[in-house]
Amino acid sequence: MYYAEEFVKQLYQGRQIVIYGAKIVAVEVASCLMGEPYHLKISNFMVTSLEGNVKKLLGIPVIDIKEGKKHYKDAVVLVAMMEKYLHEVIPLLQKEGFLHVIPMTFESDLWSQLRGNYFRELCLKQGRQYLTLEEEIEKAVCDTNEDSIHDIHMYMVRSHADRQLQADLDAYNWEIPIQAGAALTSRQILQVRDNQGEQISYKNREYCELTALYWIWKNDVSKYAGLCHYRRHFNFDKGLLQKLIVSDIDAVLTIPILNFPDVRTVYANDHIEQDWDIMLQALEKLHPDYRKTAEIVQRGVFYYGYNMFLARKEILDAYCEWLFPILEACEEKCGKKENAYQNRYAGFLAERLMTVYFLHNKEQYKIVHAQKTFLE
Repeated sequence: MYYAEEFVKQLYQGRQIVIYGAKIVAVEVASCLMGEPYHLKISNFMVTSLEGNVKKLLGIPVIDIKEGKKHYKDAVVLVAMMEKYLHEVIPLLQKEGFLHVIPMTFESDLWSQLRGNYFRELCLKQGRQYLTLEEEIEKAVCDTNEDSIHDIHMYMVRSHADRQLQADLDAYNWEIPIQAGAALTSRQILQVRDNQGEQISYKNREYCELTALYWIWKNDVSKYAGLCHYRRHFNFDKGLLQKLIVSDIDAVLTIPILNFPDVRTVYANDHIEQDWDIMLQALEKLHPDYRKTAEIVQRGVFYYGYNMFLARKEILDAYCEWLFPILEACEEKCGKKENAYQNRYAGFLAERLMTVYFLHNKEQYKIVHAQKTFLE
């Protein structure tokens, strides 16, 4: 087991496992833990009330919290849902007397690590390499110097509407904060903004962090460049970065997000399915050689999320030159959405397109995976 070894050992110690939740995140957690390399048994899904929920998921009974109290108070309860519900659910389960409650939310670092083991096994099964940043850096034999870190520009996307964080960002003082969507507000919160130079800042409501990525493409001249978020950061330190800059690594991606039964089905459930078809049409027109890879992605169970990566600048440039014309073609047919969340379709589609791009070029680039941290 590469990730979360101690936690996985605990899951094998005999306690029953109950998953609290009955939506997409719960299905993903259960499917992962029942698959390789875990092969764990899930006793039940549990919800507050059975009203509006199915009776079974993945062939496993769904029970309410009253039934759970009778039989599973000593079970390991994995809370599998979106973060926004956690502040209600954790106190409820503790009040009801459940003894072993563990958050396994969409953004949680632990859930990311568990996905990492699953994806590593999936790669091996498919005859593909799964390389980690830590392992590949250790292989590098090179001289480093403190100045080399300045050749890596990791931009941390911020916005005037960001939430206040409890966590301290001092550990990420090597990142470069960039204000995304700066053209849409009079509040200038950072020195580096995506409305400077050649830019598409005005598209931020649709493109999200991609307006910052566009700015990096057109304005940055570093050796390595990349993108993270004020709440999502790669687990890098300065020593690792000094080794990275003189390594043979081309791109660093996050541990992928898992989707069951497949990527397209979950996208259609969460977003507007027609937009997916428009994206495929644009890809077919502009880059028909990528169509087969896109079909593999949409039928597969993973994609690289958050539009978050670090790469040699020439690779970032090549990716952006490929990506943005596809999104522009989508804009013409997708149009504006009344729902503000769904209007972020360009950002959502780009996550899946990033997966298509790097999967298609997996033999050309040396791609490694790194853990991310989600900050509260």
